[in-house]
Amino acid sequence: MNLREFTEIVDSKAKEMSKENLQMAFHSLARKVPEKQRAEFIKIMEGAAKNKTATGKEGTLEAIVKKQDEEEIQKEYARLKEQFEKIEEEELYFYAEGYEDYSSGYWDADWVYEYEDPQGIGRIYEEAAMLLQRSVNDKCYGVAVDLFELLIGTEVSVQDQGDCFTLELKEMVDEHLTSVDCELLAQYVLYAVYQMNTAEKRPKVLYQYCTQPLFRNIQLEKVLSLGGEELEELPQFWDAWIDLLNNEEGDTAGRLLREAVLYQKNETEMIEAARKAAQKHPSLYLAVLEYLEDRHKSDRQLTVGKEAVETIDKNLKVRSEIALKTAEAALETGEENAAEIYRMEAFVSNSTPLNYLRVAAESSEPNLYKERASEIINSLASSEGMDRYGNTVNKEREYNSLSENDRKIMGFLTGDFAASMEECIKIKKGLGWSGRFIKTGIPLFLLLLLNSDQLQAGCREMARQASVSLRFQREEYVKGTASYRMEIKDSGKSKGETDAFWECFQHWKEVYAQEVTKEQTGDYLAALEKMIDKRVHGIVSGQHRNHYESVAALAAALGEVKESRGEAGAKEIQLQKYREEFPRHSALHGELRSYGMTDMRKKKRL
Repeated sequence: MNLREFTEIVDSKAKEMSKENLQMAFHSLARKVPEKQRAEFIKIMEGAAKNKTATGKEGTLEAIVKKQDEEEIQKEYARLKEQFEKIEEEELYFYAEGYEDYSSGYWDADWVYEYEDPQGIGRIYEEAAMLLQRSVNDKCYGVAVDLFELLIGTEVSVQDQGDCFTLELKEMVDEHLTSVDCELLAQYVLYAVYQMNTAEKRPKVLYQYCTQPLFRNIQLEKVLSLGGEELEELPQFWDAWIDLLNNEEGDTAGRLLREAVLYQKNETEMIEAARKAAQKHPSLYLAVLEYLEDRHKSDRQLTVGKEAVETIDKNLKVRSEIALKTAEAALETGEENAAEIYRMEAFVSNSTPLNYLRVAAESSEPNLYKERASEIINSLASSEGMDRYGNTVNKEREYNSLSENDRKIMGFLTGDFAASMEECIKIKKGLGWSGRFIKTGIPLFLLLLLNSDQLQAGCREMARQASVSLRFQREEYVKGTASYRMEIKDSGKSKGETDAFWECFQHWKEVYAQEVTKEQTGDYLAALEKMIDKRVHGIVSGQHRNHYESVAALAAALGEVKESRGEAGAKEIQLQKYREEFPRHSALHGELRSYGMTDMRKKKRL
């Protein structure tokens, strides 16, 4: 249960208890308090007693102590403010010496710095952070906010042999120049901001803070347990907070909305909130489905999932995750046909190779989905919605799209083998394959033509390479399938990624391999042999030793495919061919032997 539910139950129980029962309850609770927290437990009891009887002389004493605390805080704040002004004016600064670090290899050198802090700047930041926490505990909220602005708004100059740059708080923590807990700092300042603002202003001001990078992972539920007093007007705040987040766009607003709804609302209210937020924050539907799944409410999960799939824009990727959760609920309730439909809907909204493999391998009649899958692929735009660094701007409303390489992979997976082979053949040289479809296409064709259920060393490596190129992950693949529950129960016992991919690929082959004629098989094998030969010669002649293992795997896989189709000894012939063509390349010979070539070296005489 969440904090609100817990405290309400405790308050309700306490009202019903007699003085003797309360004493007994406190005694039982005290026995369970860890030793390090016992002093704090006693202070809480003493504070509760004072809150009830703070009158007369005791009230006067409390006021005097509070005033003294405020004066101490103000005095310490003034001292620290002077220190931060010196930092701002570059009277205080770090020293640094930069150099290139080659520990990761010559071509991966990084420029790193070693810092010195003889003036104790890191300690100044730590003292300011401690004073901020004390200010919140002593209800000096304005000082706490001012300290926070100093901490995040002040940049420290770094002197590096005449050059100069600056570091902000998060960078100082990353460089181990100060031990400030940024997440805890953010929680305390949010508590202070809440307390010092009116009910009308709180949601907007808090949201402005939460959009800053320092607050990226903050959970408001944790903020509630800080400070020396409970937050006032919480029910009104949560309603206003949820209304505000419903009208804001972006991942930050979406995350905060999911947290608020799951923390504050009951099940029926959660579903209603998801309906209201469906346009701007469709991920709330997914959060509600996960909530229902955790509580084993499959019937309601299926009902809500169906509603979400129908409501949310089919071009949004998040709809794919919702469809898979709906498929899982359908399986739990015995609706296998519905599960197949929702697995296809997952592909409709996020047309990845993995999502299509799931449809092809898990459907009772995958041929029904082939034509529709091809239509979807042809209609999709190229990847978009990225910033200039390649990051998704708004993941919650990320649209379905395909990179050019994925589009070519999907062409292969949907059975357009002629176009896929043409894409490979147009690469005329054995080098420069990086980022090209041919690097994925050859392993896929070799696995397609392999006439065996068993993987030998070469084809196993092809399966591994293909699974990486298709971004295949068993944990993702089993979502929306009958294997999902089994995967959860037997975590750690499932097959490896390569074996899982091969099993899935074999199911896919049951649909598509039959479309390849005997004549096409011969043509494809001949084309593969030419391309692999160019690759081997390009790599070995160029002495790209780091790639010897990969070309040995290609040669072995080609031989294994030929053997599976009745050509006895093809693998040994294929591997020996390259040993003879490159007799002086012992490193290549070692890789060929690792893939099954007979060791032809003469044994050393004793």
